Amino acid sequence: MRWVEAGVNWRSRWLSLPYGDQGLFLRAETFWELGGFPLLPFMEDFELVQRLRHLGKIAIAPGAVRTAGRRWQKLGIIRTTLLNQAIILGYRWGVPPETLASWYGRR
Repeated sequence: MRWVEAGVNWRSRWLSLPYGDQGLFLRAETFWELGGFPLLPFMEDFELVQRLRHLGKIAIAPGAVRTAGRRWQKLGIIRTTLLNQAIILGYRWGVPPETLASWYGRR
């Protein structure tokens, strides 16, 4: 899991791509300026971060956020990583968020 943590840290810091499970903090006026959370059943955090990136560099707070690793433990690191990347590619290629949610196991 430390490899996953290191990869997520690198992606967040150098590509400015944190996701919602990492804890997103922004000013209320910025949130509303961006239109709030997109009305999506899935990928709303990803879409919000894409909008934030257009405003400038995303800063990473020095503190840690604790999240559950149940999905990683259940599916394993490789399967979870591949699933996550497939979902991101699917979203970028126009796969409906409802379909992506079903891939992720959400109803």
